Amino acid sequence: MTEEAVPPVAAPVPPARTGGLLEKPELAEMFALAKKLNGTWPVFARSLDPGDDPALLRSRYRAVAASTARWSVRRRHVEDNVSAWILLPMLGVAAVVLVSEFSVNSVQKVFLAVAGLTVFIWIAVWIENRRHRPLFRYLLDPLASVLGVGCFPAVLYLRHTAGPAWAVELAGRGWLPIPQSIGTVSCALVLGMIPVKVVMWQWDRESRTPPTEPLFEQLAAVLARAEPDRRGQLAPGARREILALLGRVAFLLRVGIPTVARGGTPLTRAVVRARAVEAAKAVIDLQLWVALPSPTAYDDLRTRVAELTRTVITGEYDRLPTRDTTPEETRRSWHARVLETVRTLVIALLPVAGLVTADRLGLRLPAPFDDGAMIAVVAWAVVLLLGLLDPNFASHLAAARDLTTLPTFNRSTDKGA
Repeated sequence: MTEEAVPPVAAPVPPARTGGLLEKPELAEMFALAKKLNGTWPVFARSLDPGDDPALLRSRYRAVAASTARWSVRRRHVEDNVSAWILLPMLGVAAVVLVSEFSVNSVQKVFLAVAGLTVFIWIAVWIENRRHRPLFRYLLDPLASVLGVGCFPAVLYLRHTAGPAWAVELAGRGWLPIPQSIGTVSCALVLGMIPVKVVMWQWDRESRTPPTEPLFEQLAAVLARAEPDRRGQLAPGARREILALLGRVAFLLRVGIPTVARGGTPLTRAVVRARAVEAAKAVIDLQLWVALPSPTAYDDLRTRVAELTRTVITGEYDRLPTRDTTPEETRRSWHARVLETVRTLVIALLPVAGLVTADRLGLRLPAPFDDGAMIAVVAWAVVLLLGLLDPNFASHLAAARDLTTLPTFNRSTDKGA
């Protein structure tokens, strides 16, 4: 379907009230997000099949855009409120610890603590905003986290240590309120984020299923960012954002889709879970199209994303994508072969190891059973190892056994006797 045949974009449906009066800033935020999500319709419509009903899909698209905006804003406000109710008391606890435990109670110490903490937070935010670079993501960001949390046990040790001499000398330094404030506040924030994550996980878990709104929000963002420039290429920032969005879509499919099978039989849940994992892998494979684009990669990507978006807005989850053959399949089969090899080696060598261990401990079978047991376990290990080296060893062994039953072979052995 061409873009000219697409109905004109209409204003988004106002988000429905969900109990109580909505505040004006929250209502304005919902309208703005609904309009933004609804604006991706032309990109989605270019990938519609000729047999689709554009009017029906257009209505459904607008409705899901409105419900997604309502869900997203509500979730953001819930997370902000939960964070405020948990993190603010934790910061108060950190201030009490600084005053009571580390004696940060003078004007000079408070100034050093606030100044050092401000500089550390500024550096941490500066590093976080550059996580798209490998140096910041894999080195500086983890280093800042380790230093922030690690300051607390370090200053706690200096506070209560009675030696060695270097620790006692270091504990009397005047700049010690700086690492004390950094470590105490960092640990308080880390401990406070744990219940926040638990509460939000429970809130998401008890929301409606399947996860239509979060999936639609991520897919609409992919459609909005998947437009190449005049050279037919994606900007580096857009490419990184699409890769991250596809990863979130795969996670939502893998975790959210199996919730629709709650209450079903174990077989039903297993089938739905396997189908969700397959769809998640198919979405992950789309990351290769972004990282290693072909001449038609971006058009094919928009088509695949539009098909998944259509599945989400219509609720026809039987049309979830299936996976193509990718290098990851080869890599996983190689891992499976390694695990199979390790399992075979353990099964082959475990009886030998058990018999040798028993002999070292003085637990020996009476003669002639000891020699027979050793011959049996060694033969067991040899047979399994030969089967590991040659997958057709069983057929070869059967052929050799059949060969010994031939009349010619039996006559030659009789004559030799």
